[in-house]
Amino acid sequence: MPLTLGTIVLVLVVALALITVWKGVNVVPQSMVFVVERFGRFTKILSPGLNLIVPFLDKVAHQVSVLERQLPEFTISVITRDNVEVQLESTVFYRVIDASRSVYRIQDIDGALHTAATSIVRSAAGKLELDELQSSRESMNGEIATNLQSAAEIWGVDITRTEVTDVVIDDKTKEAQRQQLNAERERRAAIARAEGDKRAV
Repeated sequence: MPLTLGTIVLVLVVALALITVWKGVNVVPQSMVFVVERFGRFTKILSPGLNLIVPFLDKVAHQVSVLERQLPEFTISVITRDNVEVQLESTVFYRVIDASRSVYRIQDIDGALHTAATSIVRSAAGKLELDELQSSRESMNGEIATNLQSAAEIWGVDITRTEVTDVVIDDKTKEAQRQQLNAERERRAAIARAEGDKRAV
């Protein structure tokens, strides 16, 4: 059966309609948001579910995950207030809350957060002495998270928590701490003996 002009036009119209629907309908997964641009300019954010855009004019330029993410654990060299050098192992958990700012205000979120966290952790730890650093880890984590949130807000990122996972001390410092601890034990023992002798007399 030869194709007539009407049949060809009908096929083209159906094909165009299917392409238009395909380009105009977007299904966004629950863990994602889509950033839409029109002629290279940001227009809107598509939230999870079924979304419609203007075919051929709008396009999905970025697909951004809104799941919580974790920076790879990093080690920072820190000088404490009593001039002891220690290595702090830290990590940062965050999630994107404003997809447009996360793609248009910063190119590498992980790198930017790592740089900001390094500076903030070093500053927070530098205010503490070594003994305080080991005993006040929870309060230091809170201070780091608060300061990092202020820095990350412009990038559309929410800092969910920060963790100083370990305080690594070199062998010389460990030995000095051990000697100090032994001296403190001996001092307490001497005081206890003196008190006992005094009571005996």
